[in-house]
Amino acid sequence: MSDSVPSERVVLGRRDDTTMVGFQWTGTEPEGLNEPYEAESLGAVWESDELVTYNLGQLAHRFGHDTDGYMEDVD
Repeated sequence: MSDSVPSERVVLGRRDDTTMVGFQWTGTEPEGLNEPYEAESLGAVWESDELVTYNLGQLAHRFGHDTDGYMEDVD
């Protein structure tokens, strides 16, 4: 399966009022992804109290290239 093909729903994290920061990662997020807003900027969305992606491969790819100035070609 290609990284650009949407796949199953993956929960990256959940809002959790019992933690000091109010959020808990599930462990499925790319290593080094530290802030929920970063995941949102990479395409993750909130569904109720869960931060989810339907294309973990693409999110991880974008995260890996986020700091090197990589731009996707829209053509």
